[in-house]
Amino acid sequence: MAWVKVNILVLAIVAFSVVTYIMQVMQNVESSTSSGNIFDIRRDDDDSGIRGSKTQINIQQTTETEWEPFNNTNPFIDSFCPKATCLNSPLCQPCNRRHFIIISTARSGSTTLLRQFDQLPNIRLSGENHNQMKFTSQLTNNLLNNRPNLLKHPMDKTSGPFAHNTIPKGSMGCIAQQMMHVLNPPPLEVQKDKSINVQDYDKDLILGFKTVRFHDAGWDDALEASKYLKDHFPCSKVLINLQTNITHQYTSFKKTFNHTEGTEYLGPSMKRLKEVNDFQRSLMANLGGPMAKLIDMDNWAKDVRILNEVVVWLGYQNCEFDNIVHENLAGYTRDEETELHLG
Repeated sequence: MAWVKVNILVLAIVAFSVVTYIMQVMQNVESSTSSGNIFDIRRDDDDSGIRGSKTQINIQQTTETEWEPFNNTNPFIDSFCPKATCLNSPLCQPCNRRHFIIISTARSGSTTLLRQFDQLPNIRLSGENHNQMKFTSQLTNNLLNNRPNLLKHPMDKTSGPFAHNTIPKGSMGCIAQQMMHVLNPPPLEVQKDKSINVQDYDKDLILGFKTVRFHDAGWDDALEASKYLKDHFPCSKVLINLQTNITHQYTSFKKTFNHTEGTEYLGPSMKRLKEVNDFQRSLMANLGGPMAKLIDMDNWAKDVRILNEVVVWLGYQNCEFDNIVHENLAGYTRDEETELHLG
């Protein structure tokens, strides 16, 4: 019987040791969480001169903040989008992708801007997309403007014809961003390469596009348009371009596009061009800096320094243009004579 008692004692000691070890592990996990072992993502300069193309992940200790699945962490708070409101959730982290959007009026040098800024390292821009932003915004508006409002329901609805779990705030931003990403994919040779993961290939790039139809997306006003951009593309730089000399712009419309039927001009009137310029200025005022920047073709077309100020605003260092190409100068022709240099 003595050996039985010894074995029971040994088993008790082993069991106690295992339980103690498990409790210590659980305490360590809780300690690391409560002490705030969060990833502090900082962006450093690389050889290209752009702030934000390399990522270093440092673990910071803090006793003030506990990590939560719903948070406002901004990985680019010190660089690209310091004032962005990031509504992060397990479904979507809308500030993880940087965007550069050129919102312009027609016949005001938007294709030139596209060609210029697409030359910058660590960036990929695409051209017109038939105002796809208009239809992307309707995905959100359809849920917001109908009853019940599925995006503002504060808790899971487990029964009824509109039963659904809570849709996290900010999650529609990832749908909008993915749509624009699909319209601006990497080159086909990259897509065909089985050794390349496209998501990894693009994860550190600034993606963007240019559009001359943003004002014509059915917004109630520039305030609504700016709110959409802030909510769905929070970590963005928005370059707003116009031409102050609307007489010149109006003449360019009449010469370039087939807007006449007989003797009647069917293109935008000078009044309409002025309204669009007013929208552009109001959009700038509502977005504000550092998210948005307003430029005027009447000025930058003759002064490359203005475009280089945009380069700095985007976060590039030791990187500038020494000249300006002039796309579509005589209609739809490409400027094959001017050599674009980026130093």
